[in-house]
Amino acid sequence: MQDEATLLKEPEIFRDLSADQIREIINIARRVSFPAGAIIMKEGDIGDTMYIMMEGTVEVVKSLILGDFDDEQETANNKVFTRLDASDHAVFGEIALLEAQRRTATIKAVTDCTLYEIRKDDFLNLAESDCALGYRILLNLARIVSTRLRKSDEETVKLTTALSIILKEV
Repeated sequence: MQDEATLLKEPEIFRDLSADQIREIINIARRVSFPAGAIIMKEGDIGDTMYIMMEGTVEVVKSLILGDFDDEQETANNKVFTRLDASDHAVFGEIALLEAQRRTATIKAVTDCTLYEIRKDDFLNLAESDCALGYRILLNLARIVSTRLRKSDEETVKLTTALSIILKEV
């Protein structure tokens, strides 16, 4: 396996960081494993961790009805929006580094997964002790959130357009 500092240069959130800065992040990260089928994080729960995929594949699942994610009714009430793979250097749960809000989706392991978990408090302590590192990560995080928001806006326009066309025909 590649040196972890080299491997962690790949995720967008760590763009333009030095190997030493990435080692600082590794020092606050905890390696965690989840078996295939495990729920890594659940929509609606309050989050305080971000995950970086090292090995495996996960699904991003959203409830189609208001209320809790129901694993038993997965096909009826929940929709798989996408799959994330370690080879794509996927990062998820990053909003939890900024605020204590409810998770916006459920993340379910499709295969056995190995992840790095970074807790909000550990990240904030690191960012305060190394302002340049904190600035760079927060700038990269802003880019990620901005890209995801733009994509969400585009999807909303597509859905609104489709709904308008359907309603005109009714």
